[in-house]
Formats: sequence, structure tokens, C-alpha cells
Amino acid sequence: MGFSLITELPFWFSILCLIVGAFYAWLMYRKSSILKDVPVWQARTMAFARFLLVSLLCFLLLGPMIRTIIREVEKPIVVLAIDESQSIINSRDSSKLKEEYKAAFESLKDGLKKDYEVRSYAFGDHVRENPTYSFNDKETDFSSFYDAMDVQFANRNVGAIVIASDGLYNEGDNPVYGPTRLKVPVYTIALGDTTIRKDLVISKINYNRIAFLGNSFPLEVILDARQCAGSKATLSIEEDSVQIFSRAVDISGNNYHSSIPVLVDAKKKGIRHYVIRITSLPGEVTYSNNVKDVFIEVVENKQKVLILATAPHPDLGALKNSIETSQNYEVKIDQVNTFDGRLGDYSLVILHNIPSVAQGMNSILEKIKASNISTWYILGPSTNITAFNSLETGLSISQSNDKLNETLPVLAPEFSLFNISDPLKHEIGNWPPLKTPFGIYSTNSNIYPLLYQKIGSVATKQPLLFFSENAGRKTAVLAGEGIWKWRLADFNAHNKNELSTELVSKVVQYLSVKENRSPFRVLAKTNFRENEALIFDAELYNQSDQLVNDPEAKLTISNNNSKQFLYTFTRTEKAYTLNAGMFPVGNYHFKAEVKLGDKLYAQQGEFSVSALQLESANTVADHQLLNTLAARSGAAMFLPNAINDLLKTLKQREDLKTVSYSHKKLEDLINIPWIFILLISLLSLEWFLRKRAGSY
Repeated sequence: MGFSLITELPFWFSILCLIVGAFYAWLMYRKSSILKDVPVWQARTMAFARFLLVSLLCFLLLGPMIRTIIREVEKPIVVLAIDESQSIINSRDSSKLKEEYKAAFESLKDGLKKDYEVRSYAFGDHVRENPTYSFNDKETDFSSFYDAMDVQFANRNVGAIVIASDGLYNEGDNPVYGPTRLKVPVYTIALGDTTIRKDLVISKINYNRIAFLGNSFPLEVILDARQCAGSKATLSIEEDSVQIFSRAVDISGNNYHSSIPVLVDAKKKGIRHYVIRITSLPGEVTYSNNVKDVFIEVVENKQKVLILATAPHPDLGALKNSIETSQNYEVKIDQVNTFDGRLGDYSLVILHNIPSVAQGMNSILEKIKASNISTWYILGPSTNITAFNSLETGLSISQSNDKLNETLPVLAPEFSLFNISDPLKHEIGNWPPLKTPFGIYSTNSNIYPLLYQKIGSVATKQPLLFFSENAGRKTAVLAGEGIWKWRLADFNAHNKNELSTELVSKVVQYLSVKENRSPFRVLAKTNFRENEALIFDAELYNQSDQLVNDPEAKLTISNNNSKQFLYTFTRTEKAYTLNAGMFPVGNYHFKAEVKLGDKLYAQQGEFSVSALQLESANTVADHQLLNTLAARSGAAMFLPNAINDLLKTLKQREDLKTVSYSHKKLEDLINIPWIFILLISLLSLEWFLRKRAGSY
């Protein structure tokens, strides 16, 4: 460690500080009466204390700082990670396997501690430090582990990563292609068993989570059988403990695969629980994969959305793809001049560049207004702005001159009609610009902006996306075209379209849903996974239609056995939220209550918790994947009984070296405690000596 003294002003000013200190001491003591009766050493000590005190105070006015160069040494980091998913111990002797894997992993950790900084993690359906060797995770996601390592060890001296797994994954990307982002060798420890043993498996069930009352909906059951040639089994489906389907299955080979389509009648509304079961055969390695649970929500009808445009445009496909990610919606795209359907069949109409310059005020606009259908206007280069201004949407654009602006989206912080996720809030500002009509935007006080316009580097209060309501008819206006670019940007950043889809879906849901006029509203999903926490949000409105959360709100969850679980909502800034934790697989009902004034409000609903049976679908470890994963990064795969070989290999790597680096630290001299102590000591010394000499 080295340090130096620097000042804001030229360092030669310190000479002036010494001169000022000397002059002050000379001026004070040259003819002082107290010097006549004191020893010379005492007089000189008092003068020197005064000189040093004044000089030091003057020097502090120069803003002196101590610059310290700190050198640090960092050992190479070796990351050890073990897959704690259920597939690791899909064996009848699971307790023995747990102990063996724990002993091997801890042995490796102990052997590395002396020469390396060892960090150990467990992963499966989530990543955490310090493995427990419980092997209870319901999923295996290598991608989340890679992402966590990227964040945790950015710019650190990571020498190697060791992953202990069976090579089976069911979430995220293929693990073979992940470690290239980390730029370190990835060694693998091959867990699990590659022996193909007798097993009859319901590998997968393909189905839609939503069906419609009175219709028949399809289920596709995928069966796999290993080492079961010549066996006979029965596939059955039960609803409310009543068998509704049965079929005999003849297994013709040791590597059997079959797809069995089933049609089920949706006779009752609500969340329906179906149990799919295949007969258990003697000698199977596990019976946990012979049964699967399926929860399907049966609703009365599907909502239809109509997209009308004057010409083909990539926005139309982007909107359709985003909306139809929900099974609740069916989208039709048509041109305004050829549409001859009934508007009454639709819950929402999206008008792209309508009214248009070429066609002016089309009769369809009058029909939409007369039918009181919610409408979403999307403006663009071919929009007839004059005709649009007459539609009473809450927005009027003047002096447009048929020019366009490149406009970026900026989130409106005061928006309150519905909630959007935090990732979407952070991402919106990174999306590309839309083409918006140039002009002066005038709005009335009854609009609710979700996005404002940012033109160049200037964030304005001109709305880009806003909502309004007139006589019970909801309207939205997106003052620009090019929403397809947002979808592409989202995919480019995250390899999926979740955030852009969320924005479109939330807009469509708000516009198409029948308004819940109750002052107390509960928002929750209808289906949760068994490893997912149950989250409920609630809103309470007073008589002035303002959000309030002063009263205490409670929630009661009941299972099929009428057992009740009582909770109290937590207050947020203006609303309520509740994390009820994770629940077992099954159907549940909930009832939320709150008392506002002298009125008691209640909301009821139901939801399901679905089983995650991904880990039992495959009982054969994939060591080939682990070998490929290691080889791509210049490493190797080892078996649990070869931990000493892995330890030796790691210690022989020349690139796992200790590194040293230095960084500078600046600190104001006036902030150092001993400077203050020195000043007080000088003052105290001089005062004591003057007091001793009889002076005040």
C-alpha cells in the first residue's frame, strides 16, 4: 500500500501557510507580558503550538487529500454447483444416493479450500448458496444458474465452474450453449443412472388450460415405456373421482412410444380437475410418473377481437400474435372495405389507420359507435387526422401538415387503471420509436395516459398511449404505428416476447373486460404451479372512486375438504397485496372481505394448484450432454467416484492463478480523525501552558 498527499491548489501554497502560522505566533508572543516569568522552553513551546495550529488550519483550507494506492490479492474462484432436482434420486435407494453425492461434493469442496476461494451453490427451480442435498426441486433450469453466475461474478477472478448433475433439464435453454457467456472451463460431475430400467411413464399431456362450456376439448396423452415389452396396461381419466375414459394399451417393444388422443366434454363451469392414470407394472423403477393431474378452466365463451385496417401492415400480425397468447381471445383481421360481419360478436375493435386519408369517415365508425363496442385506435401516416379529431376520443391534433415524428415511449408514473410488471416498466424506455403524427396535441382532463412521447432527447407530456371512457364505452388511442418493432426489440433482448405481449394483453384485457363496478376488487391468477407462491392483489375504492387502503382486508382460502386458511392483506402505497406462500396440488376457493364505513364488501373466486411432474418423466441420466457441455469449454466430465482425479486436474491448470490488482482511494485530510485530535491537542497544550503561566 502506498499513499501521497495532494491539494486542490498548488502545493507551494503550503509555504504561505507556514509563513502565516509563524507571523501569527510571532505577533502574539513577541511582547507578551506572560513571557517574563516563564522558562524559555515553555515560551517556545507555546509559540510553536500556536504556529503549528495556525499553519495546519491554513493548510486545511487548501483542500488537501490523501491518495492511497491499495493493492489486493485475489485467489482464483472455483464455483461448485449441484443440481438438487428430484430426478437426481429417482431411485428406490434414494437415501443412500443422497449421502454418496453429499460426501463426494463436500470432499471436493474441502480439497479446494486451501488453494482457491470456493463458492458452492444449489440449483433446480431456483438458485441459492450452500446446498442442503435435499433434492426436492420440481424443475431443472441451467439457464437461471448461468445468469446468476454472470451477475454474481462479473469482473471477478473465476477460474472454473464445476456442475454436478444428471444432465436432464426441463426449463430454460439447452445447457450446452450457456457457459460460453462465462468464458471459463466448466467441469461436470455425472450423477444419476444411465441404466435403462423398467418404467411405464406418462411423459407429457398436451392440452389447453381453457375450455368452453358445452364443447368437447382434446387431451393428448404421451406414453413411453422402457423394458416393458409384452406388458398390458390401462389408461384412464377421472373427473371428481368418476372415471370418464378408459383404454387398454398393449406395449409392443422395450422402447415403446405412443400418443393417445382423448376428447373430453366440458359439462361444468369452473376449474375442473382431471386425473390421468396408467396402470402400474411390477418392477418399475418408480411409480411417481404413472399419474398426472390436469386442471382446466371451463368458461362460458371466448371473447372475440376484430382488427380492421386499410392495408396490410406488420402491426396487424404482431397484435394478433400477442393477443392470442391467451386462450380467452380469438382474433380476426380484416380490411375495412371488405368486412361484412356482425359487430355485436366482438368485445373489442382495433382500428389501424382508420379513419384513413384515402377513405375518410367510413360507415364502420358509425356502426361501432352505435353498438357501444370498446375501440382501440392506432394512428399512422395514412390516418385522416381531421376526421379522427371529430371522434371525441379525448385527443385532438392540430397543425399536423401530414408530417411524422420518430417518437420514443416514456412511462407515465401516475397511471392507475391497471398494473404492469416491473420488468416491463424498466424495458419500455429501451424500445424503438413509433411514427406519430406531427402537430399540437390537445387533450381533455378525462384521459388516462400510460405512455408519453419522447421526441429526440426531450420527454414531453404529449400522450402516446392513453385511455378514456365515455358513457360506458372504453377507448384507447396509440398515437403511432410500428408496434411490431417493439415485439422484435423485446425478442432481441430476451429471446422471448413476454414484455411486449404483456403490454398488448393488458390493454386488450382492460378494454374488453366487463367492468367490475364493485368498490372492492381482487386480482389473482386462476392457476398456480405447486412451487409457485400464491399472490393476490386487491383494490378498494371509496365513494369518490379514489383508491384507499385504510380498512383491514382479509382473505380466506378453502380446500376441497373445507379446511380454511386465514390471511390478512398487506397494505401497499394505495392498494393491498398478499403472499400466501405455496399450497399443495388441488382446487381451492377464496373469499376476500373488507369493511368500508358501515358496508361490508366481499369478493369470491377459485383457483387451482397444478402438480409439477417434470422430474419424473425421465429416469435415465443424460451423461452425453454433460460430456459435451464440459468438452465445449475445454474441460472434462468425471464420475462421483473420481473426485480425486477432478481435484488433481483443477490444481494442474495453469490458468487458475492468484491475481493482484490495485485501485486508488482519495480521502479528504479534514475527515481523518487524528487531524481533529491533533488540533484539539495543540489548543489544549497552549491553553494549559498559558494557564500555568498565569494568563487567560
